[in-house]
Amino acid sequence: MTKSPDIVVVQWIDACHYEGWQFGEDTQIDANPVFTVGFLIKREKEGYLVAQTWCPSDKANLIFIPKGMVNKLTILGDLK
Repeated sequence: MTKSPDIVVVQWIDACHYEGWQFGEDTQIDANPVFTVGFLIKREKEGYLVAQTWCPSDKANLIFIPKGMVNKLTILGDLK
């Protein structure tokens, strides 16, 4: 079997958007961490490219997470 990319857990803070006028209300910021689990396809200076699905000839459902949004990257290892 071809060695897989490392499986990772990325803990990060996602951007959020508040729609419409706030009319002077105190806006509550939801900065709770979110988690992405998948195959680490690329590790670059700017961030991490993670795939939900991987096989030796292809990958699918990719997300790029900028490093500035990442709290923690845990590497679980490859498929054995």
